[in-house]
Amino acid sequence: MMRSFGNYRTVLVVGLSLAARGIELSDAALERKGREGRRQSLVFLCVLCGLCVDRDILAPGVAAAERYQVHLSAMPFNDAQQPIMTGKGSAAATLEGNTLSIAGSFTGLSGPATKAHLSLSTGPGIPGKRLVDLTLAGDVAGKVTGQATLDPNQLAALRSGKLYIQIDSEKMPSGHLWGWLLDEHDVAGQGVPQKGPWFVPPFAVKAR
Repeated sequence: MMRSFGNYRTVLVVGLSLAARGIELSDAALERKGREGRRQSLVFLCVLCGLCVDRDILAPGVAAAERYQVHLSAMPFNDAQQPIMTGKGSAAATLEGNTLSIAGSFTGLSGPATKAHLSLSTGPGIPGKRLVDLTLAGDVAGKVTGQATLDPNQLAALRSGKLYIQIDSEKMPSGHLWGWLLDEHDVAGQGVPQKGPWFVPPFAVKAR
């Protein structure tokens, strides 16, 4: 990736230098070619600048990072578990190439957190299997971080809302908090009117 950006900068500098030289030459030849010669040089400069700015042309493969956000909340529980299913958190995830980077925080657990991991599900909202262990720091409040290199199937799962973060605790070793990696979107606070289109998470699962 760094090599591509280096090539982009080199082409940009060389291209603009050649364009500037073209204008100088057009000035010298203005008496011979008239206004048409200078107009063509200016058009050439504009086109060349447009090509240099378009990194998809000069530096193919350099894609913008994809950003996802996570709202951590209690996993499904029964009546007996309800008193201990406290806590909340949030996280942000960035995909660059096939590398997914995660950073988040949590607070308010009823017992110390023990493990955190990125999991893969068969569908949004459905518990799945552990994919990658994440780094956990803290106890009833703390941070969760980590990176994962995703294969093509896992990338497709990420983009279809099938990856989630899970945090286990001493009181709930099978899962205390979880949150799904969803496209980055605006979140309106309570009582605040939603501006623009609503974000609808893909949690509709077809029944078999």
